[in-house]
Amino acid sequence: MGMKKTEFEPFQWAKDGYCEAPLENPDDLLKSCGRQAEKIIEESEGNEALQEDALAIMNMVATTFLESRWADTDSGIDPDLAKSARESLVRMYILGTQATRLALITSSNDSGKEFERKLISELARKAVNARHNKPGGSRDLKEKIRSIWATGKYSSRDICAEEEWAAVGYKSFSAARKALRNTKDPS
Repeated sequence: MGMKKTEFEPFQWAKDGYCEAPLENPDDLLKSCGRQAEKIIEESEGNEALQEDALAIMNMVATTFLESRWADTDSGIDPDLAKSARESLVRMYILGTQATRLALITSSNDSGKEFERKLISELARKAVNARHNKPGGSRDLKEKIRSIWATGKYSSRDICAEEEWAAVGYKSFSAARKALRNTKDPS
């Protein structure tokens, strides 16, 4: 039986009771993410991709801690400190996206690189399907030419494709003809 795999939980600080309301103390979020990332580095010997992801989290935590300053002063809002606060918020956002990514990787059985490959593949597949499914996309054109063929107006698929390809929106006769492959004869 193998060792229990360490999982990364971006909101562990809230679960541990560091605050009563979520997001009340961003320093506790930073400390929790840093501790968990350090533990993942220690326990993931041999998994360089996962260790690099955890190290990126630790570096982001350290940078945010070092450069965080609050904008409020007794005499109002200091513009330099306000800029620092905005930069810290941006770093916290980036930390959140990296933390979410690390949480997904540690909760799956894949390595970091395998997880990334699958994610990119899934996103690419969704993009291709979106392009094919949009109005005027290949699936829409195929449905249109097939519905024309199904009316029985034409005696052959070749004649149907030759007469209708441009009107339907195909760029060539051959593409329209391919769409009519394996269709039933009109009844």
